[in-house]
Amino acid sequence: MLSVLSAGVVAGVVATMMPLVAAEVPPVVVAATADTTATQVPQDGDNGVKTTLASCPRLCDGNRHGRRDALVEFAVRGLPADAVRIRATLRVYAWQPFTSRVHAHQAWGSATGPGVWERRPALGPALAAVDRVGVGFNEWDVSASVTGNGRVAFALAQETWNTRIYWASRENTRTALRPHLVLRYSRGGHIAPPRTTAAPEPSVTPTAVPRPSPSRTATPSPSPSRTTAPPTTSPPTPSPTVRPGTQVPGWRLVWSDEFDGPTLDRSKWNLRDGEGRDIDRGCNVDDPDNTFVSGGVLTLRAQRETAVCSSQTRQYTQSYLDTIGRTSFRYGRFEVRAQPPNGPDDSRGLWPAFWLRPEDGGRGEIDVVELPGGRDRYRAATLGIFYDYTPVKQDTRYAFPTGHPGDGFHTYTTEWEPDAIRWYVDGRLVWQRDRGTTPWFDEVFHKPYNLRLNFQVGGWLGDPDATTRFPADFRVDHVRVWQR
Repeated sequence: MLSVLSAGVVAGVVATMMPLVAAEVPPVVVAATADTTATQVPQDGDNGVKTTLASCPRLCDGNRHGRRDALVEFAVRGLPADAVRIRATLRVYAWQPFTSRVHAHQAWGSATGPGVWERRPALGPALAAVDRVGVGFNEWDVSASVTGNGRVAFALAQETWNTRIYWASRENTRTALRPHLVLRYSRGGHIAPPRTTAAPEPSVTPTAVPRPSPSRTATPSPSPSRTTAPPTTSPPTPSPTVRPGTQVPGWRLVWSDEFDGPTLDRSKWNLRDGEGRDIDRGCNVDDPDNTFVSGGVLTLRAQRETAVCSSQTRQYTQSYLDTIGRTSFRYGRFEVRAQPPNGPDDSRGLWPAFWLRPEDGGRGEIDVVELPGGRDRYRAATLGIFYDYTPVKQDTRYAFPTGHPGDGFHTYTTEWEPDAIRWYVDGRLVWQRDRGTTPWFDEVFHKPYNLRLNFQVGGWLGDPDATTRFPADFRVDHVRVWQR
């Protein structure tokens, strides 16, 4: 206790000697929004509702399959758009001391649920470690994973000491012991201790989840355990002059369509007309009944009606937009906020999507999101990449923790960088591809790609039937592109 008080006194003396270059405010303290223990031991039960978390190596209490990782998730909000040099400290409370090395990793997924091992999120490289667990709050420098507002999760992975270490969870009855994230940062090029915000529930349209820069290779050094808790204050007031969600730390908005005009902006989009493709059952048409803007929303409408295109008679009309010859991008952050018409009983054969294709027409495809309908598919979003259409591809189906894509507007984001591609749904990182997962990554993902936004009817995922409801509307709130 004496060492802690002495450090505080010294800090106070130093503070009085140093000139302030910005308004002095307390650190940001963010409470956990979810936590659980991912366990290999089914007998542990539902870890998402316990007042403690646990960690243990694979050989745990004599069980060779007894590994447990403590997972903690946060929703970071309140950081201003000009926040730089963000320093993030993860603080988790332990009741007993152990001579054990415990690593903190970023977890690429959610910390919700009972903690079934097979559903444990993938872990990134170790961000920091402590070599001794102390009584009180133990700290890890996780700055590499926090670059701005959004959702982020961490895992405590125990390397040594083959018995369980228990940590206080967010369900603990003592509020002061619950895990939290402490943020410090600078503004406008001037060093200043930052403002504070308690962790709120995530918004419907959060910004991107922070993640480590793919080019960063250094692992932060371990942080020692401390017992002091930082103060809190009220959150900052956002600027009324900036459109919400357009400012993302580390990214620069270079192209967007907010669909706030009276009609589709033809300077940004091509709208296909009279095109019938052999991969679906509809006719792409340039018709105001199929593509229109109203109330800040673009609607792509599919209709059950006869149309002749490409010398074929089709039973459906549909909408297909692209930016071929107008705009293309080599790397970037691509986002759409949209709502498909898909429900469980009335959407078979409906297939809206936002995706990218090479401007040269060659190999490669990045699917920011595909939203196929039908009882077997409506609950999930498809995220994927293609090498070619034989097909050589990699994709995943992201099932919403609650609800489904058609229950409202949701935000789908893909960050494409030279050595990795990451996918987010409503601000949550859910999938990643890189050279290690994709042998053909470098062959196809280093050239300009254009944007595609379309609503397809029928195809290899199934055709409409008598229960499919028409007209069907794919509604889009915005499309945005950022670059570094």
